[in-house]
Amino acid sequence: MSNKKVFWIFLVLLCAAALPFPFTARPEPYLFGWLPFPLFYWWVLVVVNFVFLFRVTRSWLAEQRKKEEGK
Repeated sequence: MSNKKVFWIFLVLLCAAALPFPFTARPEPYLFGWLPFPLFYWWVLVVVNFVFLFRVTRSWLAEQRKKEEGK
């Protein structure tokens, strides 16, 4: 994965987590009758960040293996 692509994905995820939105200021609406929407939003961001971290790490490891085999 190119560094430019990683930077932009990281920047978008950081802005999504750091910038306050009107729907994160209050707990309504509730999903399924018990889950506040802002909490659901943060859980989704955590999962997306984990997937992003996993893909970047996997890509980096693949590049390191190619470098070792090329020696």
